Amino acid sequence: MECHYAILGVELNADDGAIKKAYRKAALKYHPDKNPNCLEEATEKFRLVQAAYDVLSDPQERAWYDRHREEILHRKKYENYKENSFDLWEYFSPSAYKGFGDDANGFYAVYRDVFKKIDVEDQPFKDEGSAGDEWMPCFGNSESDYDDVVHEFYSSWQSYCTHLSYVWESQYDVKEAPNRRVARLVEKENKKVRDKHKKKRNELVRELVSFVRKRDPRVKAHKAELERIATEQAVKAEERRMSEMRVKAEEAALYDQENFEELAKHNERVSQLENMMRDEFGFSSDEDSDKSDQNSEEEQEYSDDMFCVACNKMFKSVMGMRNHQKSKKHKENMNRLKEEMQEESSVDDLTEDPNCEEIEDEVDDRKLTKKQKKQKRQQQKLLSNMMESEPLKTKDFEEKIDPVQKSDEVPKLETEFDGDIAENEKSIADDIGNTLDCNADNETSVISD
Repeated sequence: MECHYAILGVELNADDGAIKKAYRKAALKYHPDKNPNCLEEATEKFRLVQAAYDVLSDPQERAWYDRHREEILHRKKYENYKENSFDLWEYFSPSAYKGFGDDANGFYAVYRDVFKKIDVEDQPFKDEGSAGDEWMPCFGNSESDYDDVVHEFYSSWQSYCTHLSYVWESQYDVKEAPNRRVARLVEKENKKVRDKHKKKRNELVRELVSFVRKRDPRVKAHKAELERIATEQAVKAEERRMSEMRVKAEEAALYDQENFEELAKHNERVSQLENMMRDEFGFSSDEDSDKSDQNSEEEQEYSDDMFCVACNKMFKSVMGMRNHQKSKKHKENMNRLKEEMQEESSVDDLTEDPNCEEIEDEVDDRKLTKKQKKQKRQQQKLLSNMMESEPLKTKDFEEKIDPVQKSDEVPKLETEFDGDIAENEKSIADDIGNTLDCNADNETSVISD
């Protein structure tokens, strides 16, 4: 049975106008009155043209024909098609060919015939005039060019889709359906079976293509050539990178040399300027640096003066320090500090072992914070300055006593000496308080200067 579209000579997606035009042309061509010499043949052709137009001109009949076109055309024709198809599984083995020559049993001849047979099987099921009506690319031989033959062959066959309709695999006949609902179910089941066989066929052919491509000497040679080119490019890129690194290293060395020369010239100019300053003004940059160091030391001393030892606080301005010294809390801390200093001085007089004192001081220093350590150092420094300014003159007591009367008046002198020590310690504590009170006035005078 011939296809209605092929009888009229139109495509599957032709519109009604194109079908009507093709019908009129075919009717004039095959009309019996126009062909008196071949009347029977013309009559048969005209009948087919008339039947094709009757089906395709009716939208409902055309839709039904499009859905069942493959079954109508191929079911009886290819009812025993499976028995005539050849088996592809025997070509999945290296024993299918002998060597990679161009002889009849060689690699190229065997698989060239296999793919040719596959393409020939698909040709009857291809639609005439469609894009898939062309033949698939040929496998070629051992001398075939890779870009023109080999690459085109594998790129086409690796995405192979069969044109076999597999209508002979349908389980049910649509014509035997009692109503439309059953016909739709039958058509759905038949389509499911056909699609299953198509998928199986496509996977089988694609696996065969992969098997052949993996063993194709032309593909291996092309892959080796690509690897060689990639290696050469990598070597060239590495050489180019190394040359760029050498150029950068040379530029860096030249830049360092130029900087060294510039630095030497700069130092020479600085030395000349210093000599000129020494000759003209009598001082140099070294003296300026000494003065700056001295100023920094003075600033450090000034910052120390802004620190309250009794309250362990640092102030940013003189007015803040003055207001703090007038506060009740500051005075209480000063009195407590004086008492602590008196107790420490009395304990220091009683202790005679200096090593024990150093050990105790070290232990105490570990427990103190940085501010407390600084406060303690300032207290010790202040106490030592006061002790050096007014030392206890114990030798005067010894000179006033005669050697003869010394033994009789020793207890009396010891009592008087102890009283003098207590008075002297009290005067030292008073002087410490007066000194701390005077720090603010001194700071004010330093700032005004």
